[in-house]
Amino acid sequence: MRVRLFLVSAAFAGSVYFFISSENELNGDKQSEAAPLSSALANSTLKQPGVVSNTTSKNIKLSSMKAEAASLLQSAQGQTLITALTAFWQQCNQEPHCDDMLLQQQLLLDEDRYQLLLNFPESLQEEQRLMGASLISHDTSLADKIANVQAIREQVWGEDAALLFKQQDDYYDYRLSLLDPDSRFNRSQDADDFISEYNKMLVEQGDDLTRVALSTDTAKYEEALKLIPSTMPEDQAVRIKDELGSQYLTANEQQSIRHREQQIDAQNQDVTDYQQGLNQLQTNLSNERDTTKKQMTSADWHAYKAEQLYQYRLNFFGP
Repeated sequence: MRVRLFLVSAAFAGSVYFFISSENELNGDKQSEAAPLSSALANSTLKQPGVVSNTTSKNIKLSSMKAEAASLLQSAQGQTLITALTAFWQQCNQEPHCDDMLLQQQLLLDEDRYQLLLNFPESLQEEQRLMGASLISHDTSLADKIANVQAIREQVWGEDAALLFKQQDDYYDYRLSLLDPDSRFNRSQDADDFISEYNKMLVEQGDDLTRVALSTDTAKYEEALKLIPSTMPEDQAVRIKDELGSQYLTANEQQSIRHREQQIDAQNQDVTDYQQGLNQLQTNLSNERDTTKKQMTSADWHAYKAEQLYQYRLNFFGP
């Protein structure tokens, strides 16, 4: 009897755990759970003709869900397939006849697909183990991080890596292309150039916008902001934000963003003011130690200095 593992599909979404936060947008498929089979109908009451019992309804729904799951296991790719494999093992783990479920799938699937299903729990555990054991410096380039993840996946999943992760690999290729110093966006000199190039890129992606996580207007706006080069003049960067905001966001969304930016600006100004005041206080204390407080003992001086710093923080953060 195979060891039954309770799997959570989010484990795959976390495989690349150290970069590209927006990659979770690739995971658009939600996992469905089959309801448990009802008890035997021996004790069920007779129903009027044409009325479907609750038990029968549940069984019909269960059969439909099983048929859909079987179809996905036969033909799906990418995250949809990962979700189907995970759902199968979750259900199999809860059923008393898991081996029979595997035997049924062996009759339905070709050999490669069946072996993928059969070895899925162990392969998942091995991938997670290797990911966890992989020591990658925080300063490692994005290209090296992606290469490391892809190497582990190829080691664990073999030829099935392309079947399971091609969507993510395509997205990584897209992200890496944007890092090129000579990319179309980094060559943009002003807002008009940037917006023109960005809209061209969206047209070129065409039906692949979902593949690169740009299927919604909000995602398109947020992606554009990430692509604004650091060399872009501040006034031009503001123009890009305003014009693309008008193009992709509702009035309420634009207002919310402006409010959030104002809050961030205020917080940044508070940090700057606090640090400047603290630096000035440290300078004043140093001068006092060399002049008017020169005769103080070391203990008295440290107590005095601590009191001055405390009062500064109290006055700055107080009401």
